[in-house]
Amino acid sequence: SSSAATMELFGSFVRPHGETLGFPARPGNTGVVKTLGNTYQFTVDVSDFAPEDIIVTTSNNQIEVHAEKLATDGTVMNTFTHKCQLPEDMDPTSVSSSLGDNGMLTIRAQRRPAKHSEHVQQTFRTEIKI
Repeated sequence: SSSAATMELFGSFVRPHGETLGFPARPGNTGVVKTLGNTYQFTVDVSDFAPEDIIVTTSNNQIEVHAEKLATDGTVMNTFTHKCQLPEDMDPTSVSSSLGDNGMLTIRAQRRPAKHSEHVQQTFRTEIKI
């Protein structure tokens, strides 16, 4: 019964063989957001791509890493998209990314300082009269 439990635990990593991927799925720290003080950080393995192939975009609290490798004739050889949802208090203007020698792209975003958090009422009550 222990092997069945292991399969359940890692079920999200099991991919059907029919699924075509540009490269093998690499388990590890990819996509896990770490909180380091007031900085959110996550890493993505883009070692199959050149730095100019990689685009990082932010919208709201979502960061998207998109990489596309083109052949010399302009056809797409390899493509990769990774989306990561960051917590509500991240500052989208503070997003920075750096590419390591090992092909790991590290993306960082700063937390916004909490403004008047003591005055913000967190619970909402709505009354609907029928």
